[in-house]
Amino acid sequence: MIIRIFLFSAAMFTALRLAVWGIYHDYFKDIPLIKTLWIGLRFDWQLTALACAPFLLLLLLPVPRWQTAKWRRICAWGCAAVLATAFAVAVIDAAYFDEAHRHMGGELFNIGGDLEILVKMALVSRWQAALGGVAAVAMAAWAWRRWVAGAAADVSGSLKKLCLQNLLILLMIIFLARGMVIQGKPLSAVDAFAGNGQAQANLALNGTLLSAQAWRSRNLVKPLHYLGETEMQAFHAAHPQPFRYQPQSTQSGKKNIVFILLESWSYRYIDALAGKGYHATPHMDALVGQSQVWDNFYAAGQRSIIGIQAALTSVPALPKREPIGFGLELNNISRIAELAGKQGYRTIMAQSSKRRSFHMDGIAKALGFQEYYGQEDVPLRRRYEQDTPAFGWDYDTLMLLADKLDAQPRRPFFAFLFTGTTHEPFTDPGKEFHIRPHESKGENGFLNTLKYSDWAIGQFMAHAQKQPWYADTVFVFAADHTLNTTVRGHDVHERFHIPLIVFDPAQPQPVRHSRQASQYDLLPTFADILGIEQAVYTFGGSLLRPDIPPVPLMLNQGETSAFIHQGQTAEFQNRQLISGSPTPELQLLQARMQSADDKLRRNRWTE
Repeated sequence: MIIRIFLFSAAMFTALRLAVWGIYHDYFKDIPLIKTLWIGLRFDWQLTALACAPFLLLLLLPVPRWQTAKWRRICAWGCAAVLATAFAVAVIDAAYFDEAHRHMGGELFNIGGDLEILVKMALVSRWQAALGGVAAVAMAAWAWRRWVAGAAADVSGSLKKLCLQNLLILLMIIFLARGMVIQGKPLSAVDAFAGNGQAQANLALNGTLLSAQAWRSRNLVKPLHYLGETEMQAFHAAHPQPFRYQPQSTQSGKKNIVFILLESWSYRYIDALAGKGYHATPHMDALVGQSQVWDNFYAAGQRSIIGIQAALTSVPALPKREPIGFGLELNNISRIAELAGKQGYRTIMAQSSKRRSFHMDGIAKALGFQEYYGQEDVPLRRRYEQDTPAFGWDYDTLMLLADKLDAQPRRPFFAFLFTGTTHEPFTDPGKEFHIRPHESKGENGFLNTLKYSDWAIGQFMAHAQKQPWYADTVFVFAADHTLNTTVRGHDVHERFHIPLIVFDPAQPQPVRHSRQASQYDLLPTFADILGIEQAVYTFGGSLLRPDIPPVPLMLNQGETSAFIHQGQTAEFQNRQLISGSPTPELQLLQARMQSADDKLRRNRWTE
């Protein structure tokens, strides 16, 4: 009976998905249908396993005298009620698709107060969808009665056999509840992209599951509200499109970009920048002497995923909001890899951690990267005394990227690599990299892995210098965040101060910029370098446009935020100022945050 329940659920939602595909065929015409249906099936079964779990568990109780035909029919009809509700929401979601070409998500709960209007719409302008939904539910109920509930029978057999059988079925339900993912993170909305863009995700995702997840988030997080209506009206009058940026190409021909995000590389540990005398970064120190450097550059937050989100999408990491990989990617946002791909660039993403770490495989696809490589794809080229650490070896990952670039040297590319060896716990990279006695946590262990990571960068750059793509490539080095364990007690500047080093072999001149900037400024800067023609939407601004005044910086601290502007700092949570003083610049930042929050909630970020 449980298997029949899952098969029936698959048939219902697949039929609805095919109907949507047929009605909006022009929108979905370029997606691989069979692959999309399979991904959708995983979401459908995930929803079925989670929503029907109470009744499924009752059907698995290993008590033969309870498992009568009547009892099993009651449980079956309980599942039917749950699935009928889920299917009805999915039909409403499908009807809504005509309005915005996306799923309702949390907007389902924004229209609850307009029930009368909804009923009128269902009976007048959307009567076909309403009638079709009612007919589909009625047909499904008839089929359920015959094929699922009608198949109920008394359970017989020994207790031992029943326990074994039910254990196997329970494992199957858990497998389906995880979205058919055995290891790593369970199936997430980001997995719907699978490298084929927003259209595929819109067809593969289960609208009911998305709405349920949005309901959970909605109950946990309220809209940001720093300023009143009068202040916000004044802000929007002065800034009608506060996040729109039209790129201006600074290159006569196509330039490549290699963007390397360095795990925990704080500004203070690079001697050529801070002059602290750690002696851990000789290769980067040499590179600084030939590069543009932004001395007042800050991380968007204190977690790697926020740094990736800020750099590759420039969407703000607002307080208490889920980051990319956990729902943000469903919004219409600027995605640098997708933008580059549309202009003929090859786009590559690699990381030293495992493919599914932080849903990074799904994030790569959601952002439009054509190729993605993780730790499982990295062959070791160097003998290590230690096993491969959880976050991988930087040298071997960098050389894998080099191999991939060498394979197509004449094709323009945007390549992004995220390192990991400098992540705690700090594995021992070998005695030749020891600056201090090694330890798995604390500054000593970090410095040893930092020296190894710096050596790996040097090896990569030495290899790149011999390749035909080198002269046409801009190399960008930034950190995801600071080494947080050593700066918790320091001021706001120190907690978020990271390096930004941009090296162009065609112009190897040292330039030090004092302009304040953050990871949100990277996407518009990349857009200028790559010659992106369409407008991008960004919480920052291009670093190649000194004519545009810098905006106040927002730095994420989970439930609180920090502010930096021209030497001023402040920290605040909701309307409560924790440190610093209220200033017009702080109010401007809060207006930008409140406006961004409203746009993201309504999926209007790119409008």
